[in-house]
Amino acid sequence: AGYSIVLKNTKNSRTREAECLQEILSKDIDGVIIEPSKSQIFCRHMNLYEQLEKSHIPYVFIQGCFPQMKDKPHVLLDDFQGGYMITKYLLDNGHRSIAGIFKADDIQGQNRHRGYVQALQEAGMLYDPDKVIWFHTEDRKVHPREGILRLLAKGISLDAVVCYNDQIAMQIIPALASRGIRVPEDISIVGFDDINMAQFSAPPLTTVSAPAYHMGMYGASILQHLLREHPGPALKIKLPCKLIVRNSCKAIEK
Repeated sequence: AGYSIVLKNTKNSRTREAECLQEILSKDIDGVIIEPSKSQIFCRHMNLYEQLEKSHIPYVFIQGCFPQMKDKPHVLLDDFQGGYMITKYLLDNGHRSIAGIFKADDIQGQNRHRGYVQALQEAGMLYDPDKVIWFHTEDRKVHPREGILRLLAKGISLDAVVCYNDQIAMQIIPALASRGIRVPEDISIVGFDDINMAQFSAPPLTTVSAPAYHMGMYGASILQHLLREHPGPALKIKLPCKLIVRNSCKAIEK
């Protein structure tokens, strides 16, 4: 459409997001597509979004939306459906002691956790908070791995783990291997997002595909219509997930 693109990485930092917005407001920017930082936590820089609106700079959220801004244009993945789908797959394959690892400071983690809980409840399984590990952006490289090893050290028997995303799943597999636990022979592992490396993991990951390309495409389409100020597509879109079955899960005989 003839627009030039400026990319900025907040590294999921609210401080960095505020700095990016301040920089955008100081330049001649037509519109913004934003993946919000720590979207589960109340936004502390609402004044900057209000300044965008006063400056007639439209914006679209993708992959997350702050709780107090749900009425704003957005394109989201159905994370609840994805969490439900991947947990139900494990349950349908005979798994009964299923741990979960979820991100606490993004809305995606909260919704994937809700889907995990819903699938357990529908299967008549009691939700056990002791089998759920929560982590934050800052401790994502350490806490998930340490948390699952701590569960096993307590003698908690597990036959599967639902991971917040593929990167976490690929941390957990070698952590289990360090304790002589094989995937999927001893414990099944599932991820989320279907990143490129998921198919090359050892073993290749069963996961949920997130249509990242379409999320960006719809976000850009909405933004273009807002810039033209005429009716366009729906301003709030939720994209479905797709289950990708590979080799990190093993069916358990009932």
